[in-house]
Amino acid sequence: MQIEQQIRINQLLLERDELFVRISEIERTAANILGEPYPFSRPPLPSDYRAKPKPPPKAKAARSLVVRPLLDSESCYRVTYVQYGQPVQEDHLDPAAITTLLASQTAQLKVVALDTVDKGGRVIAKIYG
Repeated sequence: MQIEQQIRINQLLLERDELFVRISEIERTAANILGEPYPFSRPPLPSDYRAKPKPPPKAKAARSLVVRPLLDSESCYRVTYVQYGQPVQEDHLDPAAITTLLASQTAQLKVVALDTVDKGGRVIAKIYG
């Protein structure tokens, strides 16, 4: 803070104190007129208000998808995802690996489709996407 700013702030604080003294004198005069103390309440001041801290944004709950076991007519899972802007397609046998992949999606890794395929590579069922 520059010295000129500090001087100006100090002047304003002194002016504020003088005004509080003046208010106190006015309240005492009013109490003398009434013959008894009057319960003057302190008015709210701008310095009383503090911005309520905003709660941190809640992380979106990851969609929990349980990958079903393969049926007898299905040979594997075919997962299609985009990683760092490049589309990738993989075949997997383990449903736990697919569940882990679905749970670990980020801005750099986004699963776009999950299908089951038969031995000839034809899509049997769409599970996700």
